[in-house]
Amino acid sequence: MKQSNVIKLCLVAVPLGITLIGAFSLIYSFNAPASKPREGGRSVLNVNVLSTPEELRSWVKRQTTDIGPRPWNNADQTRVTAKWIESELSEENIGYRPKITFLGDNKSYRMIEAELVGEKTANEVLLIISNFSSPEVGLGAHSGASQISMMLGLARYFVNTENARTLRFVAFPSSYPDVNGKKILGSSYVAKKSKRPSEKIIGVIEIGSLGFFSEEENSQSSIQEFDINLPKKGDFIALIGDEFSHDSMGSIISGFVKSFDLPVHKVLLDNNQLEAFSGLSLFRNSGYPIIKISDTGSLRYTSADTPKKIDYHKNAQLLKVMSLVISDELNP
Repeated sequence: MKQSNVIKLCLVAVPLGITLIGAFSLIYSFNAPASKPREGGRSVLNVNVLSTPEELRSWVKRQTTDIGPRPWNNADQTRVTAKWIESELSEENIGYRPKITFLGDNKSYRMIEAELVGEKTANEVLLIISNFSSPEVGLGAHSGASQISMMLGLARYFVNTENARTLRFVAFPSSYPDVNGKKILGSSYVAKKSKRPSEKIIGVIEIGSLGFFSEEENSQSSIQEFDINLPKKGDFIALIGDEFSHDSMGSIISGFVKSFDLPVHKVLLDNNQLEAFSGLSLFRNSGYPIIKISDTGSLRYTSADTPKKIDYHKNAQLLKVMSLVISDELNP
């Protein structure tokens, strides 16, 4: 073939090849998932993605192993944990634009909010709340990290979904110091500040510690001080609240009872018993119905609270149930 013909062929073939490649790329981009899961529990912009047990574990280990103990009175660790949660919720990761509020004008103590505005009745808001502090002793895998991993899993599931009502996630330290150094409960700030003007809080779900289960008889203790009796076997999930909250959020409670494979125990508190759960009483005093979801694991385990103690497969099953139940509540 003459050199001139080769040159002519290249001039035609190369642009044609580039055009075909571009066309195939466009076709792929329209049909491929929006994005794929990333290492370390970071999620995607797909809709209704359920986090796996491995991803829940990675979030717990990120808090306990990489960050370490996170007691409320350690300002540095509290700040690091809050910034990590903010990063996980951000557009670069799960896909929200978190709002940050400093508690007591102290930049080490932050409330992180992320929300999906409702399409029809945006003024009706369901709050999902949890504190991210660990106990003063230990890593706080079950007590602290487990509930934040579940909150992140819920945030991942609902990102980019369209719902009638507004869904708002709120993470906060268990306590913070005021200007005089006095200890203030984080939930007291959340109860006062989470509601916007003209909004109606239809309910609050507090995510407590989750993931410690036992099939052994007599593995569960009760709260003797307040005469709160619980089943003897620690294999259940407790839905804790007063009569008003149980009535107001009855559809959520019935959804759990019908959908979760493990036993679901409804704990109905009177006014005196409500004081055993300070976070619940603060929200009730503000007029909001609130249900705490917890395995009451602190009444079950006697050994160290480490990531290995958590049953991530059961937590993944619970996450699926929570996602479906919350979805029904957002779209009555």
